Amino acid sequence: MRANTQPIDGPTPDPVLLSELLGRDVCDGMGRSVGRLRDLCVPFTGLREPAPVTGLVVTRHHGAALIVPSSAVLSWHAHRLALDTAASATAPPRTSAEIWLHRDVLDTQVLDVVGRRIARVSDVLLLRRSMTLEAIGVDVGFAGVLRRLGLARLTAHARHDTVAWADLHPTSDRGHAIALSTPRAAVHRLDADGLAELIGRLDVSAAAEVVAGYPAAVAASAVRVNPDTGERVLRALPDRDVERIVTAMPSVHAAQWRARLQRTPRLLGRHLLRSRVWPRRRVRRQR
Repeated sequence: MRANTQPIDGPTPDPVLLSELLGRDVCDGMGRSVGRLRDLCVPFTGLREPAPVTGLVVTRHHGAALIVPSSAVLSWHAHRLALDTAASATAPPRTSAEIWLHRDVLDTQVLDVVGRRIARVSDVLLLRRSMTLEAIGVDVGFAGVLRRLGLARLTAHARHDTVAWADLHPTSDRGHAIALSTPRAAVHRLDADGLAELIGRLDVSAAAEVVAGYPAAVAASAVRVNPDTGERVLRALPDRDVERIVTAMPSVHAAQWRARLQRTPRLLGRHLLRSRVWPRRRVRRQR
């Protein structure tokens, strides 16, 4: 999938770039300027399909930010969009599984579950369908960085690299929390080897939250792949989760891990000091 920078108004099916939409002028139905587009909201369902944009955040010239549903879009133009401003709300949804593409995804790190890597998002790719937009993936290549720096002429020789929306796990605070609470999210589809690689790349707090939501047998296999990382993660979990995971190991290994966890841990270099294992934190269980 290669990002194309043609304007959203054209008939092309190529992806629209979030960075090119942000800052676009916003007017009301009478053509009066209201402010500028600041963010787009999408639900994080974990389904293997594009995520529809459900809300827009507009920074107004005067007053608080305006938040409107995507159904309020009246038209898209080359450099602006028209909204039915009467459809505004006073705050973004706080209880639903929705994330904001600028705040929670753009310029943050995401996990590519299929490629088993951590990458930084340089842009978000969307498709326009009539008056609606859908998030289809993210650009994690250096070409996106060059384009946003105004060096588009250099992108022909830079690497284009994308991750499909259904295959990513956001690591921003809100994105990570919502993905963990979404049963169909990509982060819940890893096998033991993939889980082991993931927890080796996340900080201990985030890794413990992920491991706590996995079946005991998968978690047990994952923590045994890298004993040092596995120990840090287990020490960050509540006792009930530790016992559940250790019990799922073969009896010989379970006895070894119980003995290992009963010992006072050694500070294994600066990495452990940065891991913030101490004090043991309470990890929210996934249901």
